[in-house]
Amino acid sequence: MEKLLMNWVAQHRRLAVIMVASLLGVLSLGLGLSLVGHRSAAPADPALTSSQTIDTSSQLATHTTNRVAASSKSSRANKGPMYVDVKGAVNHPGVYEVSERMRVADVIALAKGLRPKADRVQLNLAEKVTDQQVIYVPVKGEKPPVISRHDSPATATTKAATPNSTNQSTAGSTSSQTANEDPINLNTANVTELQKLAGVGQKKAEKIIEYRETHDGFKSVDDLKQVSGIGDKTLAKFRNQLTV
Repeated sequence: MEKLLMNWVAQHRRLAVIMVASLLGVLSLGLGLSLVGHRSAAPADPALTSSQTIDTSSQLATHTTNRVAASSKSSRANKGPMYVDVKGAVNHPGVYEVSERMRVADVIALAKGLRPKADRVQLNLAEKVTDQQVIYVPVKGEKPPVISRHDSPATATTKAATPNSTNQSTAGSTSSQTANEDPINLNTANVTELQKLAGVGQKKAEKIIEYRETHDGFKSVDDLKQVSGIGDKTLAKFRNQLTV
């Protein structure tokens, strides 16, 4: 058998070389494909890593958003509620809770609107409200008082609650100070001007203006005795300071 094979190879040497070369080529190609298949299967892990990276980034973004929202909520909570004090010619004066987006017109609505004699020309209804703001609505012909935001409302109340004995002891001094001043017109004076009178605090001054609005003004200085809390003795202290 071997002799026959050797004879065949000797006779067909060229063909035998071609066949051996072809076999080696097939073997080399098979080995190469095997290596390529092994390498191509390896990138499965990077895909998983990429997916994990996306998930981690999503979690981080969600966490950051939650922290920003919590910080914003905490900031709003620290501000606390806002309040404004509404005075003058409104139907229901008082202190009202407001928000930073509200305007003067919104606060007037909370106070149940303006009274018929309110001077709308002196109001800026589009103005934004601020915490501790005083909104004073004057009547027609009235000059609104100058209200400083740094003044404490408690201070004004303390002055209004001064005992009568103290008022009597200072009445002479007040009269001498106001002797050279123009008389106060009961039909045009504002709250601040009325408080210049001895024994008249903020609440009593507001009652005087309320009486003026509901009775179409004062006809005489003596009409002032119709206001609750003002009698002959009180009026006698500042009668010479008043006019109508």
